[in-house]
Amino acid sequence: MGNEVIRHYKEITFRENRARLRLLREFLGQVHIYFENSSLNMMTGVYAENEKAMEAKAAMNLVLKKVYQVIRLANITPSAASSSSLAVKGHGSNIDLILNIFNLGRNDIPPHAAIDYIEMAIDVYRSNRMDSFVRTINPLYWIMVVVNYFSRGTAR
Repeated sequence: MGNEVIRHYKEITFRENRARLRLLREFLGQVHIYFENSSLNMMTGVYAENEKAMEAKAAMNLVLKKVYQVIRLANITPSAASSSSLAVKGHGSNIDLILNIFNLGRNDIPPHAAIDYIEMAIDVYRSNRMDSFVRTINPLYWIMVVVNYFSRGTAR
């Protein structure tokens, strides 16, 4: 998932689907490690992290933007209203739960809210396994990939 064109989950091959599933599952594992090894200071909304939490946070930060993109490409918008006490004029605003996963406490949002969205994305990709396999073995799919590649190349 380097610099390649990122496609909607209904357009990917079996291999791409499997890679996205692996990424999401590994990220979810790190999320659990992070929150199990950190405690929320209720006054400041900041998580106190032990060594395991700091290691998990570092691992999560390495793939955070990719994970966010993979979740969005599964037609999932991982957002919630932030605490109105922290917002201007007492109105909360929507924040992204994945990109702000380390700020959930400051916004009075429990960690399971972000975890739920990650699990939803895992379910989308798990449900897409058979369809992605069919795309992978379908010659018409590969013809469309080539046509799309050349049509984008001429538009530049």
